[in-house]
Formats: sequence, structure tokens, C-alpha cells
Amino acid sequence: MQLLFRVFLLALILQSCSAEAAAKECDLPPKLRQEVLHKVFESRWVLVEAFSDYPAGLRLVKHANSSLMEMKEAFNNETFLFIERNIVSGKCLVFQVNMSIPDPETSNHSMVLDSPGVMEFGGLVSPYNDQGRADVYQGCADCLTVVYSGVFQGIPGRLLLIYRKEGKHTDTDELKAGESIHRKLAECLKFNVETTFIYDGKIFVLKRRKKSETPEDDETSFSSES
Repeated sequence: MQLLFRVFLLALILQSCSAEAAAKECDLPPKLRQEVLHKVFESRWVLVEAFSDYPAGLRLVKHANSSLMEMKEAFNNETFLFIERNIVSGKCLVFQVNMSIPDPETSNHSMVLDSPGVMEFGGLVSPYNDQGRADVYQGCADCLTVVYSGVFQGIPGRLLLIYRKEGKHTDTDELKAGESIHRKLAECLKFNVETTFIYDGKIFVLKRRKKSETPEDDETSFSSES
């Protein structure tokens, strides 16, 4: 049992060292200090580009229409409720999980999954646990870069997520200019760059219609905003 624990601990250390080395080699933006995460998550963030390196992730970025991410303080100032609202192939996909800021002596990740959450897709709700770990980087006040690692349906994988602050995401010329930079970053970090998500200038806002007298008439719709 002790041997297994030591092997597991060594694997975690090697993985962390590898991630730090890749960050330096690939010229990632500065990694956010844990004490400023609260300030960053006072805003909502619009996904403008995404890359992946595992099969389900590639399908997700290929068919994604939009994604909006926000964090809310949960039980204490070290734990956040992570909410990600997506439209994928025209259907609502929503993740809600608790993520916490880990002890820096045990983990160098920005945030780790605190407990299993829920996933809602097409109106169906199911438990969700991807053993997620997030490393958060910021190159400007309105930019956010996240490398998210987890185990997805039994397969280890990563997502490279490029965000702009909501309200600062509509400069199409600026976003276009950043695409080649982000592609080079993804290539350096060993992500698949042939299948990607690129923001098309619209946010899909989920709206709940007013409750009617007959339940079968109720439904969730979405509209787009430029």
C-alpha cells in the first residue's frame, strides 16, 4: 500500500514539473497567483478559442457554438461554484461543480475539483466528476488562458481554453489577430490544432420562458447577442 502511494505521489510530482516546464517553454502568460483569483472571477468570461487532445474533447470543441464561464464563491473564500453554460450542436450543455484553491504545499495547480458536480445536457441531468485540475494564466486584464486537465470517461485529457472578459469580447479584429498566437501556443503544448473552437461573434443566452398553465408548453429557448 505504501509503495502504491509513493508511486502515485511521484506521478503527481512529475506531472506538475512537466506542466511548469511546458509553461516556460511555450511562453504562456503569467500564471495567476492564488490570492488574486477572487478578483478575476468577479467577471464572466466568454470562450473565444479552444483546443483539446482527447477524442471526446475534440468532438466538443468541433460542435460547440458558444460557452460562457463564471465562478461564484461557495462555502468559503477558497471554494468556488464553477458554472459553464454551453451551446453544443444547438443544445444546452451546463456544468456545475465546486472547485477549490489547493494548498500550495501539496499542489501547484490554480484550482482543483473539490467534489463531484452535475452536468445538464438537453434537459437531462447527471452526476459529473472529471477529477479536474485547472491552471489559470492571464496576459492582460481582459484575457484569460486556462489549461484544464482531467479524466474524461476513463481517458486522461486536456483542454486549452482562451477567454475574453464579457463585454470585451466583441473586437473581431483583435480576436482574429490572436488566432495565430493561440495556435502556436496550442502546438507547443501538444494540443490538436486541426479541430478547434473559434468564437463566431455571438453569445447564446439561455432563457426560461414564462411558466404556462400546461407543463408541456414550457421549454428553454436561447437567443443570440452580438
